[in-house]
Amino acid sequence: MKKINRIILTLGAVFIGFGSQAQDPNYRQNQFNALMLNPAQAGANSYNDISTLANSQWTGLRGAPKTVTVSGNFNIMKNFGLGVSLLQDELGPVKSTQFAVSGAYHLKLNQNWRLSVGLRATAGNTTVNLTDLVTGVGNDPDMMSNLTTGLQFNAGYGALLYHKNFYLGFSQVRVAGLSFKDRNMNLFVENRGGYVGYIGSNLKLGQQVTWRPNVVGRYMQGLPFTLDCNMIFTHKVGLDFGVSYQLNSAVGGIVGYDFGNKFYVGYSYTYPVSKLNTVTIQSHEVALRYKFNNSASRCQGPRFFN
Repeated sequence: MKKINRIILTLGAVFIGFGSQAQDPNYRQNQFNALMLNPAQAGANSYNDISTLANSQWTGLRGAPKTVTVSGNFNIMKNFGLGVSLLQDELGPVKSTQFAVSGAYHLKLNQNWRLSVGLRATAGNTTVNLTDLVTGVGNDPDMMSNLTTGLQFNAGYGALLYHKNFYLGFSQVRVAGLSFKDRNMNLFVENRGGYVGYIGSNLKLGQQVTWRPNVVGRYMQGLPFTLDCNMIFTHKVGLDFGVSYQLNSAVGGIVGYDFGNKFYVGYSYTYPVSKLNTVTIQSHEVALRYKFNNSASRCQGPRFFN
């Protein structure tokens, strides 16, 4: 019995580990995920925006990941930005809800470069629905009640160096781990937030098209290192199109359109290149964004952010 219980708890820990990684969402259209990547992104644009990003991976598999993020990014003063975000994430029996507030100060280094440093405060709840899992042991006491963290608080930090044609960012969006009520999971789970680093640029390809490559890497102890590479081309009429690649995991396509420099719609389809493609090939992502209060006097961040 003890051996079986240990196996079950270990499997649960695996779910929790992936669930805690999912709290730092791994989107294809990272330009809509800037605040989740790094609190130093708050206020990095010359305008305010409200964005929604929804991701459904491995469609058709029971317990497949589903993530929705709603965020607002505002430059409330000349050198200070404020960001708010709400995240809802599901993976198997693990469900997480998180609300975050980010603030960033943007220091002007010279005429072309700025350095932003940001802090993030979060409040959230994670549950693991053990009672819905099917096991080979009837009335197992370890499976008779669900795991929950209750309301927990966390914090994060980040830095961003940027130019109108280049950016380099680094962050740790969660510095503390999760603790579950009524059960000590510290032996099974290392769930503190990992580290995120990213780099990208805007490269003019003639008068009509801009090439916007970017790379995002994530490291979290106990989980595989992830590396996302995007190549997006933007036509001056507002059309985005490109490809994405996640190391040893998936390839995909990205398309989007900017209506009147106000309202943007984006879509990404991802095809797994791992063994998952034998059971599912459906992963979709939809992005919506509304921009307002554009200020020509404020430093314009790279196109990656907008």
